[in-house]
Amino acid sequence: LKYKRQPWMQRCSFTYASRCPDAIWLKDFYTQIHSETSASMKLQPPFVGIFIGCNKGFDAFNALRMGSGNKHFEKSNWRDAILKNVGGSSGLHHSVCGQDIELQFSLQENSPNDTTSDAILHCVEPMPQTYRVLNRSAVQLNITENFKVVNAAFSHKDGSVPFPKGGKVGVENKGIANCNGANDAACTNVKMYSLDTYVDENFPSNTTINYLSVDVEGYDSDVLLGGYRTALSRTQYLEFEYNWMGPWGKQKLSAIIPELENNFGFACYWPGTDGNIWRITKCFLDYYDIHFWSNVACVNRRIDEARYIAEKMENMFLDTLEKGDDAVVIGFDKIQKTTQYLG
Repeated sequence: LKYKRQPWMQRCSFTYASRCPDAIWLKDFYTQIHSETSASMKLQPPFVGIFIGCNKGFDAFNALRMGSGNKHFEKSNWRDAILKNVGGSSGLHHSVCGQDIELQFSLQENSPNDTTSDAILHCVEPMPQTYRVLNRSAVQLNITENFKVVNAAFSHKDGSVPFPKGGKVGVENKGIANCNGANDAACTNVKMYSLDTYVDENFPSNTTINYLSVDVEGYDSDVLLGGYRTALSRTQYLEFEYNWMGPWGKQKLSAIIPELENNFGFACYWPGTDGNIWRITKCFLDYYDIHFWSNVACVNRRIDEARYIAEKMENMFLDTLEKGDDAVVIGFDKIQKTTQYLG
């Protein structure tokens, strides 16, 4: 608890474990889907992703490549377009987790490489100057039918909200909480959606959201609350950020995690690296309610198509516990092996 009042120091165990995770379970799932021997696993209908807080778009673009199985979505092309539109690397804010240099999703040599993919990913970015660069890059690459860039903020209700308009393109630590009302000269009004409204307006009612990512600088829980009517029940895989800013500072993870399970069927984990992952659902420790920066990954166990992801995540969790101190950072060695969660 030494750093409880300094969460930005990243000295909490679950921060250290999940700050820049590697979602092996998801990569394995889509590798299986795109393999020649798994034709029965093909996504029907095609891949749908929503990244709220898209930032520089590197994670979102790689997710589109992963979900579509199409080599046309080449991450280096996206990087080159972004850098060209900001005048080089000095015009782009530093990526905390190095998404710009991280390897892209690997595809087989005989994978499709064309512009006919019907996969779609919505890259939602509220910061105006970052949105403009993302949208310009998508237009230049002629991928707007698949990579839809949207200038909007998200919370639990619809309307508009002041949002910071200055700073470098891709700045990662500014959001709604940085504005002091509608008259703040450093901010501009941006359209705001609830998750339910946005999904209702953009997708047919029977559409499954294969991948939902929420990274909105402290408003993540509010975004989730805005999806309780229909959106979350249609979501196969969910990632969101947990920290001390904005509404998160007054909301408890211990309240959100059971709601996600009981209302929608999500099993949630601290996602790590090197094949390590720790289940939060039914394994909650009191100190998880201390607000530090971290990431949470959840799989919807009520959606049959997500069964492979659910089994993979749970088996990796049990494997992580078996590794003991070789895999577990300070604090996680207190977790004892539990009865397998999958029913």
